[in-house]
Amino acid sequence: MHALDSNTRRRAFTLIELLVVIGIIAILVSILLPTLRSVRRQANLLQCSSNMRQVATAMIMYIQDNKGKHPPAGIPPLPGILPEGWWWPNELVKLGFVKQPGVNVYKKKPSLPSEKVFNRASVFRCPEGLDEGEQWYDPSFPGGDYPADANNNGYTILNDSTAAASGFGIPSWYQLNSRVCNGVGGMKWPGGTQATPFVWFNTGGTTADPTVLNDKNYQRTWGCVKRSGELVMVVEAPNPNWYDQTESAKYPGLYMKRIGARHGKKSANGANAYTNIAFFDGHVSLFPTVPFNTGPASNPKWPPDKFTQETIFWIGNQKGK
Repeated sequence: MHALDSNTRRRAFTLIELLVVIGIIAILVSILLPTLRSVRRQANLLQCSSNMRQVATAMIMYIQDNKGKHPPAGIPPLPGILPEGWWWPNELVKLGFVKQPGVNVYKKKPSLPSEKVFNRASVFRCPEGLDEGEQWYDPSFPGGDYPADANNNGYTILNDSTAAASGFGIPSWYQLNSRVCNGVGGMKWPGGTQATPFVWFNTGGTTADPTVLNDKNYQRTWGCVKRSGELVMVVEAPNPNWYDQTESAKYPGLYMKRIGARHGKKSANGANAYTNIAFFDGHVSLFPTVPFNTGPASNPKWPPDKFTQETIFWIGNQKGK
């Protein structure tokens, strides 16, 4: 018995040995965790790029099938005209340009907005975006105060109450390159200096005057696209009106505050990081958001087109073709 006890004691780990093993494991975990996080974020970046490429390809196919006419980014419900309104992701799915089961978050008709069932594999979802349970603001108009703001990681379902009632709604963590149709001359085309390739018909102005939908100055066609490889089609953003003309409250002088900087390392002040952009030729590229917020002294509020030859936001700035 004594020999057996002696052998048993020799085979068991001592407390010191256990502590050493635990310490080694803790060190290995502390070394590996940042690497694993980096690998996961890189995978999310690639998935986001793939998603945006699929969305851009679907939009190109839609435009071609629509005789070259660009769809609106959004329209509010208009009785007798568009009772359920218009939301571009809904239309891409309804018409079969995006064929992915489970992207509709409403599983019965009618539903309540609180009854959404999300598909994390949705092509309209940025992997770095907020999950459904984390979005604490109105899903119709989320928007951050600076690109790396967590609010810019959210989603939108335009006309969400109507979508729930109809049993069909597609949340999107991406937005078209659009601005509001609000009577401002800059959005009218031809000639508008801030005319985007898509138009968002907002609730106030469009409900008051639905005839604006037929205004030729707010119609866009493929003929507006002169540099498909440089003209921006889709951005990472939660708000359909992601262009903003007011500066950041936290970072004065920063104006493009609703574009989502969801990837890579944040800038030193925490305001910026990296964002994917999809173009009219279907390709997707990653860009730092810092330069988009550093405008020339002559026009500090609207810096995006200083990147002509790389990114073009206004259709009037496609020079040379």
